[in-house]
Amino acid sequence: MLPALLVALCVLLRVVPHPPNFAPVGATAVFAGRTLKPWMAFLLIAVSMLLGDLALARLHGHSALSLVTPFVYGAFFLQALLGRALRSKKGGAIGAALLGSFTFFALSNLGVWLAGSMYPPTVAGLGACYLAALPFFGGTLLGDLLWTVALSAAYRPLAARLESRPHWVPVPTRELASV
Repeated sequence: MLPALLVALCVLLRVVPHPPNFAPVGATAVFAGRTLKPWMAFLLIAVSMLLGDLALARLHGHSALSLVTPFVYGAFFLQALLGRALRSKKGGAIGAALLGSFTFFALSNLGVWLAGSMYPPTVAGLGACYLAALPFFGGTLLGDLLWTVALSAAYRPLAARLESRPHWVPVPTRELASV
């Protein structure tokens, strides 16, 4: 139940207009890492991204996948691992969201530089790629932080009410430190 809701949330909020990079995918990866088994978190991310990419490609008339795709998906998988690793630490969700934002920025833009022809294959070209991406980083960081807090805040009361149904609540609230 929870994974299906998270997939729907990710796909919907990637497709509807929003500020650049202010989507819930990174936060959902952190949240999934904190609350789901690792294989389920990875599957959730892959399905969310693939469905979102297909919908965006259909809407905007471009290819759903590119040479950058493995870098983007890989960054989200790492965010899930960060969420998992820090789930029992107080402030771990925020820490994972922050580290995850930087991880996404570093990996996705490395992929843009390696796979594209927009920047020369030099250290200066890599620097130019990262510099050009800086205006988008604010949206990533803000989106990851706000969505992480929102998902975590929504999960606690819901999980507390439904803990008698373990198939609905994968991780009891007592196993999660506060955001």
